[in-house]
Amino acid sequence: MNQIAQVDTTFTEKARALIPKLRERAAETEKIRRIPEATMKELKESGLMTMLRPKRYGGHETNMRTYSDAIVEISKGCASTGWILALCSIRELMVAESFSEKTHEEIFGKNEDVVFAGVYEPRKCIARKVDGGYLIEEGFWGFCSGSLHANWGYFGMAIVNENGNLVDQALMTLPFHEVEIMDDWNTLGLRGTGSNSIKMHNVFVPEHRVVSFDDALNGNFQSKHLRDIPLYNTALFPGLILSLGLPGLGLVKAALEFFQEFLPNKKAAHIGVEYLKDSPSLHVQVAEASLKIDSAEMHYYRVADEMDAWAASGNYMDRPARVKALADIGYANQMCKEALDILMLASGSGFVYDGHPLQRIFRDFWTLYSHRSLSPTITKENYGRVLSGLESNAMRY
Repeated sequence: MNQIAQVDTTFTEKARALIPKLRERAAETEKIRRIPEATMKELKESGLMTMLRPKRYGGHETNMRTYSDAIVEISKGCASTGWILALCSIRELMVAESFSEKTHEEIFGKNEDVVFAGVYEPRKCIARKVDGGYLIEEGFWGFCSGSLHANWGYFGMAIVNENGNLVDQALMTLPFHEVEIMDDWNTLGLRGTGSNSIKMHNVFVPEHRVVSFDDALNGNFQSKHLRDIPLYNTALFPGLILSLGLPGLGLVKAALEFFQEFLPNKKAAHIGVEYLKDSPSLHVQVAEASLKIDSAEMHYYRVADEMDAWAASGNYMDRPARVKALADIGYANQMCKEALDILMLASGSGFVYDGHPLQRIFRDFWTLYSHRSLSPTITKENYGRVLSGLESNAMRY
């Protein structure tokens, strides 16, 4: 696939315009461990929260490349805000693709001010089939980003037969007031994402709000009413993982900007020049960091462009292409990490002070980088298996 989708720069410009305010609120965002309401209001009013929502439900129906540009810009201002925008938006895509018109009308029919939060892998979920749907007797899901802002959720659950054997992995959607939010998000970084754990106890979910996750991952969507819109033919799992990686690109771009801003007056030591900007070794470091950031951007945006091209073609992205997309994302994550390592070492030890912008970038990035779905090792191994004529070990790509 080579076709490159048109980028709607309106959303990029709106996102860029918010960067100064996001940086002003960064310390507050960390302190309150959620996105400030003023920021949420701006994200909603700008239309950024509904980039991937169907137009018939008040959204903008953009594409993955436009979405990617906007997420990177927002993340340059505040990684927690970028993370929330990335994940809440991609859930719009997932819910739009996966569920039926009946479910969509129930969610959006009376209230277009919808924010989704959810987790597709439960830590524990005891569910049983009952008349008209499923009863979640007990459930626990960790890392539910945006939990403090959501009014609708989606969650994964295992469907088992009478012998306790796994039949299918399912997705359910339900109003957020039916779940319990734990106050347990006390972390090194991305503190403002409110990624608290979620509990359920004896919650009934009607059958029309439960779909097969395996079917959705393979493009067998319930959204028959949206089949003529290319966006809603987008490969689901690469989109979910791309949403996790993009804020990291915004972070390292911001790190380079801060580094260049501090550089003119930064004194050198033990390298034969008075100012660091005159050091040949520094010139090599900053060039290498910049080129690694460029490499990461090319890989991330290639994934977005490939996803858009497949969706526009009318064909669902095939499994080898999805495995390759995940490898691109993992490799881009690694390039971002290596670029940040260079910039942190070159900047000296000033970042150890609380309030230094590079410290927050460092903590936020490492929280993101360690996400197992972004693992350079795992994603490259699976891609290497495909290149070697074997099946990927990750069966849900």
